[in-house]
Amino acid sequence: MHEYLKVLELHDHEQGLGFLNEVVRRHVSAFSFSSVNCFLGEDLPLDFESLFNRIVVQRRGGYCFEQNGLLFEVLKELGYLPELYLARVIYNQDTHPGLTHRITIVEHEGQKYVLDVGFGPLGPRGPVLFSENETIDGDRRFRILDCHSGNYHMQVFKEGDFFSLYRFELARYGQADCELGHFYSHRHPEASFVNHLVVACLQESETRSLRDLDYRVITGHGVTENIIGSAEQLRRILVDELGMQVTEVESCKLFERLDA
Repeated sequence: MHEYLKVLELHDHEQGLGFLNEVVRRHVSAFSFSSVNCFLGEDLPLDFESLFNRIVVQRRGGYCFEQNGLLFEVLKELGYLPELYLARVIYNQDTHPGLTHRITIVEHEGQKYVLDVGFGPLGPRGPVLFSENETIDGDRRFRILDCHSGNYHMQVFKEGDFFSLYRFELARYGQADCELGHFYSHRHPEASFVNHLVVACLQESETRSLRDLDYRVITGHGVTENIIGSAEQLRRILVDELGMQVTEVESCKLFERLDA
């Protein structure tokens, strides 16, 4: 836990919303959302030591079950009382997919907040108030809408209207539920992360987002797009732009599969 805070340059802290905001903001900037390990078919255990080594030490990134799993354990060590919930990623559609997203809820001074460091380029950079009132996140706005008697939607304001990223219920979940969702997400032959390379880094004023061979830098002024044409270029973007540690051999494997 101390090494985690050291990497984020958070040394002295008081339990409060300001500290939670700094943890989330710095986490999504330092530790990339990534499906690299899923795409390469690696084993991805969810125990704290493995998560810490993979995300913090080895800089291999991770997705929700990894990133939010790590943050959950850190928050417990810091004296918070985090609650684990699972969600269904719906992207503004009336569908009923599996529980393949993990989030954390923390209560502070009578208010609940959703902390989500594992959603990727559309995810929040800070705690989102558990309310229909908007949470301002730089140039973006989030809210949590109770749509159908206990079915809550995490929404981001996008293209002139609120867009539902995922929905969740306040049911009881545990590590066994995470293992099931995680196993599907990184092992099932039809799972998105098994078939697509997705990497994102949320900086203060820009979002760096890679999907397969399409790399985009998104700012308040617009989008810069770059189509990757070689394994060398792919590795440079993963390492220099997205903060990943990827070998030349791995970048060649990634590019060959994507280019095919």
